[in-house]
Amino acid sequence: MRTAALPPVVAAVVALAVSGIRRLAPILLESSVSIRPAERLTTYVMGGRFAAFVLIYGLLFGVALAVGTRDPGVSAASTALATGASATVAFLVGSAAVLSYITPDQSVIVTAVFALGAALGIGVQFAVVAYAGVSLGEGRRRDESKPAAA
Repeated sequence: MRTAALPPVVAAVVALAVSGIRRLAPILLESSVSIRPAERLTTYVMGGRFAAFVLIYGLLFGVALAVGTRDPGVSAASTALATGASATVAFLVGSAAVLSYITPDQSVIVTAVFALGAALGIGVQFAVVAYAGVSLGEGRRRDESKPAAA
């Protein structure tokens, strides 16, 4: 059994995007962009959360499902571990960059602790999504290969 390469790559890209999306409100408030009504900020934040949902459960799950369906030699467990690890590292880097932009006077240690805690949660979430996608794809592939009972 081997590890698929595509889900960890997709997870890293999605994790970088989600690291900014999750902190969209502070980014907008700290930037020079003027947002007049408070409802508009809420709309941006909710739109960002929907985009993160689509990226994680649509794109990442879809890629993992496709890999599980098409490739019989892929291990769901090793692919999930690789996906979780790549998502953790990418989210950690993205979060550290965003947090250093939002609060540049904050201690590096405090920024690292905040970013590490969030990154571990994202890594576990992405690993579960990848495992579910690959496992479901394997099950679909096995069901399609069985002869139909008459």
